[in-house]
Amino acid sequence: MYLRLLLTFFIMFAGLWIPRFFAVLSTAQQEILVELPSILFMLVIILSHFFKQGRSGFIALLMLVAYNVIQQRLQTPLVVGSTLFEFYFLALLLPINLLLLLFLPERALFSLKAFSYHALFIIQASVFYWFIQPEQLPLIAHLFSILEPWLMAAGDFSVLPTILLGLLVCATLTATVLVLLRGESSDLACLSALLACTLTIIEFDTQWISLSMFLLSAVLLLLSILKRSHEQAFIDDLTCIPGRRALNSDMAQLSGKYCIAMLDIDHFKLFNDTYSHDSGDMVLKMVASQLAMVKGRGKVYRYGGEEFTILFKGKSASDCIGYLDEIRARIADYPFQIRQMLERRKASEENTRSTKLQDVEEVEKIVQVTISIGVAQSRSPVSPEEIIKEADKLLYKAKESGRNKVCA
Repeated sequence: MYLRLLLTFFIMFAGLWIPRFFAVLSTAQQEILVELPSILFMLVIILSHFFKQGRSGFIALLMLVAYNVIQQRLQTPLVVGSTLFEFYFLALLLPINLLLLLFLPERALFSLKAFSYHALFIIQASVFYWFIQPEQLPLIAHLFSILEPWLMAAGDFSVLPTILLGLLVCATLTATVLVLLRGESSDLACLSALLACTLTIIEFDTQWISLSMFLLSAVLLLLSILKRSHEQAFIDDLTCIPGRRALNSDMAQLSGKYCIAMLDIDHFKLFNDTYSHDSGDMVLKMVASQLAMVKGRGKVYRYGGEEFTILFKGKSASDCIGYLDEIRARIADYPFQIRQMLERRKASEENTRSTKLQDVEEVEKIVQVTISIGVAQSRSPVSPEEIIKEADKLLYKAKESGRNKVCA
């Protein structure tokens, strides 16, 4: 996530150099490019609906509206008519709405649950439309006479009052913190939109700056949707490692020498029944995190339930036994803590034979988690699916011989 975060900042700031390349294009090419961000934002909105990624869809909707406001309303000097007011309005509301989306629950873009989101945006758009009518110019001038001393109290930066710049920076920093804490692709996409908004407003006097920044934001939003869709298809939600579909895809590409290990958590059903399914989920997460550290360039997958698979390309079973035994021992020695809620009861004053709940005490307990492993290696003309079946038979042989073992 740190690398993706740094890459996002690098891409957006590198976009400040893009406008100089637009100047050498023909007028026809420039006209096509001006329409490109709108097309990409609409594509993101459509894909967000089909891929159930409402937050990315709302971000694209906000950016689409903001981009068209800039192109249709803010291409004249800011001193003309209500243009300066519209510029401030955009600089204030766009980052606030983008930041708000990070804290609101994700909703499908076209759903009844998202009606309140749409209503909020429509109200803001209606107020904006009412203010930009020519007959409202006296009201705007009056508002500026009231707000200007407050807005300009800290001076200005470029064409932007410092207080509004501070709002943009705070919104960007907040989004950055959320990206680091939650690590979600949609958060990173929102951060790219905030950076596009911030850099556009700061460099507003630069020709083609809005096209450059919003185009990059649209591309990153599109990539975010595709990446998240890939994760939903191939990454297991609970353990955050590749799942069965990813294993099947990788096995279809196998050739040459390889070996496959099948792993199963010992007595997992008993553990679930004793300590609860929540504790069982924590065991799965712990085992997955430990397996991810396996040596020998093994790739780990969640096969299903409490079963995992490790694929070693270019290695035989004898090459991998040491790696597998090391990871088996690592998991067996892991001090896995579980918390149990124990009810303490005392005799009732009215009837000493009956009991009533006195309080609930949380108790920590260290339990041992072990895995059994079966590993089989490739050989012609046996298919990878048959190798998995052989590894699975060896896995059950390891269980029958006492568990917490590697059988090859």
